[in-house]
Amino acid sequence: MRRAFHLITATLLLTGCASYERQTHSFRGAWNGGNTQKAAELANVQVYDRSDSRDGVIWLLEQGAALRANDQLPESTYAFDRAEKRMQYYESQAKVRVSKETTALVVNLATVPYEGRGYDRVMLNTYQALNYLRLGQPDAAMVELRQASDEQDAELIRNARRITSARKSAGQYQSNILRTQNDVGTRTQLDRLQPSLNMDYGAFVNPFADFLHALCLWSLSDDQRENAIVSLRRIHDTLGGPAFIADEIELVDGVLSGNKHPDLTYVIFETGVAPVRRGERLDIPLFDRDLPYVAAEFPRLENRGHPLTCAVAIGETKMDATLICDMDAVIGRDFRSELPGMFTRTLASAALKATATKKIGDKTGDIGTVLGTVYQVVSTQADLRTWTSLPKSFAVARVDTPADRKLTLFVGPQKSEVTVNTGRVNVVYVKGFAHGTPLKIHQFRLK
Repeated sequence: MRRAFHLITATLLLTGCASYERQTHSFRGAWNGGNTQKAAELANVQVYDRSDSRDGVIWLLEQGAALRANDQLPESTYAFDRAEKRMQYYESQAKVRVSKETTALVVNLATVPYEGRGYDRVMLNTYQALNYLRLGQPDAAMVELRQASDEQDAELIRNARRITSARKSAGQYQSNILRTQNDVGTRTQLDRLQPSLNMDYGAFVNPFADFLHALCLWSLSDDQRENAIVSLRRIHDTLGGPAFIADEIELVDGVLSGNKHPDLTYVIFETGVAPVRRGERLDIPLFDRDLPYVAAEFPRLENRGHPLTCAVAIGETKMDATLICDMDAVIGRDFRSELPGMFTRTLASAALKATATKKIGDKTGDIGTVLGTVYQVVSTQADLRTWTSLPKSFAVARVDTPADRKLTLFVGPQKSEVTVNTGRVNVVYVKGFAHGTPLKIHQFRLK
């Protein structure tokens, strides 16, 4: 009985911290409202309190994004650098990770340190590149964009390792879980967790990171223009052949052939907010004589807001921006890839707790059963951590820079006037949040 009491007490202590959803409530309110200064202040406080905790990486990512949006570029770069180094450290600790994951099965999966998901790593390097471009450090930007490209391939290997690790942690329940995964009724339940995708770019692919890389390859590096063509053709196929990318290929091909191009302005629209995770409890069959069913909580994605139409006008001529990257689709595809390992770990955790509850009840009677049930309920929590300050989408328009260098930008019902800086290839970057909130606009020159 005493052991049961201590188990419940330890569980309450380990799971008593606020969920990430509650932790980020004030931060998300400030961020969604476009109050980047407040969001940055709140993220700074959280990083100060939690940088060495299991939530350190996720809060460093939130901090980096908030500081970047608040035009605190050196501080943003430092935050992202800290997050990346922490991710690399966790990746180097493979044996320790397996041990921590096994421990987490007894408590809950949110007690494992957040190591960063595939899209986190790609967007971290992409934001770092954008920071360096604004700071006038193109060589450093190119390093980050190459890293973003490499991360998309590396995540395929990481995900396979995570699935293998999850199967090993399932222990005695591995065969039962495999049978459960093949059960028609269970698959129907799990389909409720599957996010619907407007586009499927492929596993861990981020077209915006690829497009920015291609843009920098041809505009910053004379000897990399052929690689830019290769990248643009791949993006063209990934996105289903949009006319904008076809025009971009023609432009770069002309530059390779020695054609001169007019002064160009690219307008990048980063708008909306990314999905969050919510918990959903399901009763899952385990096909075990002593443990026929287990109750388990799984995460599911919840999209936020609606896509906004973005456009650029020169005088009376208006051009719609082309959707380059639907981040809901990127995150949703990552979630789908993560689901098999997540399912195995969650079921193994639920089964282990249910078995412990039964043993406690057998030894101590009704009181033990009650305590064991409390232990199960309290400790069955899905990992809802996710980078909440990512956008909903990226869209791009390209125009010949007008003689007076004046553009009108449209984001949904909002309208802004901007004068393009001097330069042959310029970027106007528009950051939007929830509908109707103030836009953040800045510029940098590529050439």
